[in-house]
Amino acid sequence: MNLIVTLDDQNGMLFNHRRQSRDRVLNDRIATLCGGRLTVTAYTAALLEGLPVDLTISEDPLAAAKPGDWCFLEDRSPAPALEKIEKLVVYRWNRVYPSDLKFDIDLSAMKCVSKTDFAGYSHEKLTEEVYLP
Repeated sequence: MNLIVTLDDQNGMLFNHRRQSRDRVLNDRIATLCGGRLTVTAYTAALLEGLPVDLTISEDPLAAAKPGDWCFLEDRSPAPALEKIEKLVVYRWNRVYPSDLKFDIDLSAMKCVSKTDFAGYSHEKLTEEVYLP
């Protein structure tokens, strides 16, 4: 499984059961990256509405994603699926937001193979980090 997450500078994912931020350029980038197929929760599906992507909606997207599939996770811990991860793509907001759900995988145990900054719509700078186990 290829996993996509969005994080703030302190690895925050959610605050009070809501995403910290959103950016339409980032959403377009995710739709392109996944090749038009993505496994998500119903919560994340609403974010991607209108994009050219075939969504598999699951209450447990980490379990539903098969080898080679792309999964975009916003609202739960990714750690239970650590062994399934073939590639991890982290998008950084390059800001600190309030958060009560933190990303719980130790990135220092993975290999960062690329890091790219790009301009978003509502964010002057977003960063894409790609990790391999």
